[in-house]
Amino acid sequence: MNFEIREIGLPGAQEKAARGKEFHLFYSTYLGGFTRDRLLMNVPIDDHIFHRGDGVFDDALCIGENYYLLNEHIDRFFFSAKAIRLTIPFSKIEFKRLLTRLGILSGQKDFLARFFLSRGHGSMSVFPHEVNSPNLYVLIDTIPPLPDRYYKVGMTAVTSPSPLRPPVSPQVKTVDYLSNALMELSARSSGADAAIGVDSNGNITEGSNKNVAIVDKDGVFRFPSLDKILRGTTLMRGVEHVKALEKKKLVTGVQSGDIPVTEAYNAREILLFSTSLFVAPVVKYDGQAVGDGKPGVIWESLYRFFEKDVKPTRKSSVRRDRGVLTPLR
Repeated sequence: MNFEIREIGLPGAQEKAARGKEFHLFYSTYLGGFTRDRLLMNVPIDDHIFHRGDGVFDDALCIGENYYLLNEHIDRFFFSAKAIRLTIPFSKIEFKRLLTRLGILSGQKDFLARFFLSRGHGSMSVFPHEVNSPNLYVLIDTIPPLPDRYYKVGMTAVTSPSPLRPPVSPQVKTVDYLSNALMELSARSSGADAAIGVDSNGNITEGSNKNVAIVDKDGVFRFPSLDKILRGTTLMRGVEHVKALEKKKLVTGVQSGDIPVTEAYNAREILLFSTSLFVAPVVKYDGQAVGDGKPGVIWESLYRFFEKDVKPTRKSSVRRDRGVLTPLR
């Protein structure tokens, strides 16, 4: 590799920034406002979120000018910050107003709001006391496109050879996602769409950025204990729907607890949940067909549920009170 040692001026930097991914809007307390200029969408090099991974983040999806499950994402964001003793210089109400205002300013109807809270900037050391006040960054991003085959055909998954979470509680959404990245590398090297983590006792945990659930051979909808995984907002919303399916006898129960890999191999269905994915079926796990190798009936019911759940209805005022939809206007 030949390293170019030359001084970069503003015109050259602007030209390179223009060739990067399109982001709609970036807000930064460090800058003191928002920008649409790709070149200004940066974190200072002495911010501890960059060089020490000292910070937390979360995402919220907006569809048709309505945030979906925004309250839950904000609650988790605040929980994560407090768990690492990061002072939050604003209230949940203030932050919610900021996110809705930035959504309006972006001029977009559909987007993914990515928000980060750092310990702060001011030094290159590991010591938290050497920083200034916390920095908040909000990026209004495009919704990542997903292959249609994930839903029409189904996804493939493999067991990750590397552990998923560092010593910090798995319920804390920190920016330290190295283990998650290694999971994705293992999945791609195996030709799979996703990797699923397994704990030291041989129980499945979660994907790199997805929750995992199964419908076991007895028809029970099962997901890992919440003290071992990130409390996924989409998963928990899906659980509400599955409990209704239990009343209709489409599932025989809903349980949270240990799920050995061997039971996942014999499951009727394996499902992946995330903010942008909603829910997708896994039809092959570690080379073995899941169920009959096709998307199952519980996945289809959940998929139809989420399709309707993200859209406003005549009862939208009630749904907003429950935190399902938060309108931009």
